[in-house]
This record gives sequence, C-alpha cells and structure tokens, in this order.
Amino acid sequence: MKRHSIGKRFKKLKGMNKADPDAIIPETPKLIEDFIESLNQQGAVINKVKYAIFQTKNGLKYPGLIATETIVPNDNLVTLPRETLLTTRQAFESPLKPMFLEYPQIFSPQFIPSWQYNIILTFLLYEYQKGPESKWHLLINNFPKDIDYAVYWKSEDLELLKDKYMVKHAKTKNGYLIATFQSIQYIASKFPSLFKPKIVTLENIIWIHTSIVTRCFGGQGLKYVTMVPFCELFNHESADVCYDLQQNDGSTKYGYEFMTQKLVKGQKDDDELSIDSFDNSQHSEDDISDSEYITGDYNEYQEFDFDGFTNKITNHFQENLKKIPSIQEQQQLYTKMMKEFNIKFNIQRDVFQLAIDSKAILFQNLDFGDNFSILFLGYIFYALDTSIKDYFDENISSFQARQIFERIKNICTTYLDNWYTFNNVVKKNPIQKKINFFAQKIGQKPTKIIPTVELLLSKPIDRSKDYYKNVWEKENFKNLLMRTRDYFEKGSQVYFCYSQLSNRQMILKYGMALEYNKFNSAFLRVEYFEYLNKKQAKWLAHQFKLDKYKRFKLKFIKPPYELIIFCKLVYWDLNVQSVDTIFQIQDLQLEKQGLSLALTILEKENSQFTEKIEDLEKQLFDKSLGYHEYFALVYRLERLRIYNYNINLIKIMIVVLDKIMKGVQFEKAIEKTDYDFDFYQTNRYTLKRYFDELRCVINKSK
Repeated sequence: MKRHSIGKRFKKLKGMNKADPDAIIPETPKLIEDFIESLNQQGAVINKVKYAIFQTKNGLKYPGLIATETIVPNDNLVTLPRETLLTTRQAFESPLKPMFLEYPQIFSPQFIPSWQYNIILTFLLYEYQKGPESKWHLLINNFPKDIDYAVYWKSEDLELLKDKYMVKHAKTKNGYLIATFQSIQYIASKFPSLFKPKIVTLENIIWIHTSIVTRCFGGQGLKYVTMVPFCELFNHESADVCYDLQQNDGSTKYGYEFMTQKLVKGQKDDDELSIDSFDNSQHSEDDISDSEYITGDYNEYQEFDFDGFTNKITNHFQENLKKIPSIQEQQQLYTKMMKEFNIKFNIQRDVFQLAIDSKAILFQNLDFGDNFSILFLGYIFYALDTSIKDYFDENISSFQARQIFERIKNICTTYLDNWYTFNNVVKKNPIQKKINFFAQKIGQKPTKIIPTVELLLSKPIDRSKDYYKNVWEKENFKNLLMRTRDYFEKGSQVYFCYSQLSNRQMILKYGMALEYNKFNSAFLRVEYFEYLNKKQAKWLAHQFKLDKYKRFKLKFIKPPYELIIFCKLVYWDLNVQSVDTIFQIQDLQLEKQGLSLALTILEKENSQFTEKIEDLEKQLFDKSLGYHEYFALVYRLERLRIYNYNINLIKIMIVVLDKIMKGVQFEKAIEKTDYDFDFYQTNRYTLKRYFDELRCVINKSK
C-alpha cells in the first residue's frame, strides 16, 4: 500500500531529495579545505557531499552540503575516527582539570545541568588562545561568528515571534547563561597561568557557546557532549540521515537490512519514529515551562467531615443516655443502646472508608494534573459525596451504599486501565502501571530565580567529596559514521535530522525554523475552569494549585486526541455512559458533542491570530527581510498552518460522523470532504487510527 503520510507530503512540497536549482557551488573556503585535509590525514573519509551555498525563498544565503552524485540508502557519507572528535571527557582530562575540581558548582553534574557545556566551553577558550599550536585550531576557527539563536536575540527581534511565552523563556534562559558566563570569567581570572588577558570575554564566550549548542552531538551511543568536525555542515531537516558508531569489529548499531528496507506493515510509523537521532541529542524537552497556577481558596465546597459527624452523633447519643432515669436500674437497656450505637457507628465508618478508598485509588495512581482527569475526578467526588450524604441522611441503606461505592471503585479502576493505555499507545508517553503516580503540586511552584555569580558560586561544597565519581565512562567505538536511509539526487541538499524538534525548539536552539516541519507542534492553551461542571473539581484545582491552563499540543502527525477526550468529558455522564466512551468511540452522540466543542475551542483560539497564511506565504519572498525576520515569519506561518490543519481534521471527523449517524455506509462516509482540499489521501492517513476505530464500532453494531 502506498504511504501518504504527512512527512512524505511535506517532503514533496519542499522538493527535498531533489536537485536544488538555486544552489551555488563555490570554491570551498580555505579554512574548511584545510580542515578537511587535516581530517583526511587522520583517517576521515567524506563521500558524495561537498560544501555549497543554499538560499531561502527570499534569497538569504547559508552554507550546507550538496550531493555530488546520487546518494542511496546505506551510504556512509562521512567516516570520522574517534580521535578526531572532541568530548567533554577529553576537555576534563586537560591542564584545566584543577580548575574543574576547584569549582564543581559550575563544572559538576551534581550542581548544574549544563556542566558539560561549561567544561567544553572553557576548554575551547583555553585552546583558542593557543592559535595554530592547538590541536583543535581548525575546529575552532571554522566556528562562524555570524550565527546566533533566540536566546541571544534582541528584544525587538524576539517580539517578531509574536509568542509571549517564547519571549519570556528566551529572556530567562539568557539571564541564566550570562550569569554562568560571568562565573566562568571570574573563575578564569583566578588562574592567570592558564588564560591570557582578554581571552575569556563575554563576546568570545557567546561566540563559542553558540557554536557548541548549534553544532554538538550527544546521545545515541555517544556518552558525552561531542564536537563532530565537518558534520556540523549538515543542516537540519526531517531527513532519514543519522549518525552511527562503528565498533572495532566493524559492527554498527544499524545493520544493512534496516538501513535499506522500507517501512512495512507492523513497523513504527515513519512520521513518529525512524532511525534519525530521536534519542534527542541534547536531552531537551519540547515543552516550555510557562505555567500559571490557580491560587486562593474555594469556599463553595467542603469535604464531608466524618470526624465532625462522629462528634455530633456521639454527643447526641450521650444526650439520649442522660434522659434515661437511674441507669443503674436499667443496665440492660444501657448495654443494648451502647451495642446498637457501636454497631451502627462501625458500619458507618466502614462505609465512609469505602468512599475514601475509591478516592485513594485515583490519588495514588493518577496524575490528575494531566489534560483531562480533573473532570473525571470531579464526577467521581460528586458521586461519592452524594452517596455519602444519602447514606448518612438514611435515604439509602448501608447495603445500597456499599453497592454504589463498589461500582464507583470499578469505574475508577476501568478509568485507570484506559488512562494507562491511552498514554502508552496513543500518546506514546509510557507510564509504568501500578506505580504511585501522584505527581501533583501540593503548593504553588516557586518562581525561578535568575542566578547571579554570587549565587552560583556560593553553593556549599564538601572538599572531601569526589563530585565526578562515576561520571566518566569509557568510549570504545572506532568510528563515527553519518549514514542515510534516504535517497538524494545529485545536486540536492543533504540534510541530517538532529532530533524530533518543533520550530519552537529550532528557534531556541538554532535560531531557525523549518517550513512544513512534520515534527512541529503548537500549544493550545485552554482556561479550563469554565468547563468544570462540579464544585468538587473546582475545589481540587484550588486545593492542589493546578495550572490555570490546560496545554494541548497540536501536531501534524495526529489529531488532537487529548483535546477530544477533554471535550468528551465535559459532556460525559457517569450514570449514563461507560468509562470506555471517554477514551474510545462508542457513544456517537457523545463523540459528536466532544468534536464540536473541540472545534469551537480551536476556532476561538485561531481567531486571535491577526495574520493570514496566504499573506505570510507571500512575505517569505520579501528580499528586505533579514535572517531573524525571515525565521520569525516561518515560525508564525507554521503555527497558523498547524492550527488550520487541526481545525480541518476535526471538521472532517465531524462530517464523517454525521454521515454515519444518518446511516451512510462507512466507505461512502469517509470520501473526500470540503475540508480536505488537496490533502485528501494524507488526511485519511493521519486519521487512520480514528477511522479504523469508527469502522469497528459500526461493524459491532450490525
């Protein structure tokens, strides 16, 4: 079956793997030529690629690698002996080691997440001052001085993104980095025998740090942050090109069969995983922490006070005892009353404990700060509270109460089973079952403090402790290989996939954004409080200081399933529908309600954007735009495209569902709609999981 994935569609739209008529093949700059010659002398091999200049749509130029002949799957494009690579461990085992040991606050993983970057940055500054005498002279001198990324953009350039969360994040990160750099400056000044004057300047630090962040490798077998010479010339795209480690016996992680075979039925979707460096080479999360929290008290709801109830009935019982004259003469009546009271109280306590156990199941196993479970908890708490009140008001018997609580307990267990399955299978965010996953904030998350030199270096250290113990592992591979499963025509730009990076992360880490990036995502923020139907849910949100917004990640490669579940839960009725209807297509009416609300929410948020896709597409050809303006424009354009794509997906789902509810046969119902435009086959591929489930529901109902 021919694949029509969004990734393939986007590759076709961009003309990837095809010869680039606008590419310029100049004479290779002498610094790069000298670097290549030096690498060749050390055993490096470069195949089928050459330095070239490429252009954005408006003519901005940037360097990259062009295919000098046809490239086929399993080609090794670059072979680099391990000795040509620069790692954190090599930098640590240098004349700078006493400095690293003296200041673990800046250079140890036990104090700072960026310790590897700080070590390799300081080492490169040290080597830079040596000039041509340094082994790494050509590596350093090939670092460009005209690139940056969003963390170093000016405020006016950041504003071009029109994303206040991105701006806030970039500025916060900048403050943190500057404090770290100033700390390195201070530390270097304490070692005048190691560093010459005017070497450890902020200008030099930012230049080298930018090169490290935008060019280093890590993960996928590499144990440390690693500078890989020449390979930094591969630009990023959603290409099936990866790096591999060749062992001394010639074996590699990826065998010939895997490198050459096409994906077949039963393998992972090529839009979700391939062999690209999806270990996430820099271990960064795509999410940007921009949370605001619900604060204050919520006084419209109070939990049932069993202790207060106990005191009340005990006092009432004592008052009744006082009304019995000469108890000594009526010992038998007293004993009988005490026995009946204790029996009833024990039953009441047991019944109340059953209700508490139902709540405990969820508290102990569910992260109810996720994107929809707070709604479910509201319904469960409401049902439990109502039943508790009915029981203690003697409207239902203990037997009836036990039956209700047992049913609710089963509902909670079923919800958890569905919740685990959704996270593991659909969301692909594995959660280990039966583990206490109570991951909520008991208090408001403290505001992050941007550090200062004094704050960073004032962290107390124990001089008797080895802060680098068990940090260093030996790397014993022979060569690093750049390999491909993709075809590239002669004359096409050859890319490397750094990781599954959204444009948000591309801007933050590399200062660029990609058009038609299949791994792109955008956040839909929903102020969900208005959708909480039960006071219990609102009380829980206040009690645990949950986020003010539910942040739904919109993607190209799948519909917004979490948003749909949230919207279905708004209308879900515990006494009418089963738990399965929340996570699966079973109740078509509930499904339609959920999809309709999801569409309303998406369209409302989309209407807040003042720009239009067609206008931004035209602006991409504006030759007056600089690099920051151009890539900020791409960022905004792709955000609009992903919103519109998700809106169209939801509209298609609603049209198909309406037809089926009217009795139209499935195959006829999923035919092209007015919202498919020229993406019909791709949309059906993206919606395959949803429509397959819908088909099963129809078949079962026959």
